[in-house]
Amino acid sequence: MDGTRQGKLLLVEDEHLLRRLVAEFLRGEAFDVIEAADGLEGASLFQSHGPFDLVLLDLNLPELSGLEVCSRIKKTQPQQPVLICSAAIVEDHVATLRALDVDQFLTKPYHPLELLERITRMLPRDRRAWPADRTPATPGSPWRVAGPSPGLHARQGSVLLT
Repeated sequence: MDGTRQGKLLLVEDEHLLRRLVAEFLRGEAFDVIEAADGLEGASLFQSHGPFDLVLLDLNLPELSGLEVCSRIKKTQPQQPVLICSAAIVEDHVATLRALDVDQFLTKPYHPLELLERITRMLPRDRRAWPADRTPATPGSPWRVAGPSPGLHARQGSVLLT
């Protein structure tokens, strides 16, 4: 890899194993990932390190809900792109998030390549091109999980992140 970064991401996810796996996967795809384990940490990291090319945000977070984190982010940076990655997206959440100009949702469980595709589509146009010596991960790529782990579900040889 030539050291070219695809973008700076804030990953706000309270499930430790899932956060670690997603961050590792995205770093392997040349993203700069800053991790937060709860809503309060996510809001704080956004304030000190933001804006980001994209914020990946769970809704069910300790300390501060994902909705509150999103609201704080959008108050200071209304144009900040946010991708909601959550298992529990209810209609009330959708209405609140759309009022904050957030309309991108990825429901858990999701496949890492689905996440990567969504991130790539949401990045600013100048961040979308892969460096000449890099291609996005493919189903046969070296990113693998050895054995069953909590938060992971196998489906026809694939790994789903939940």
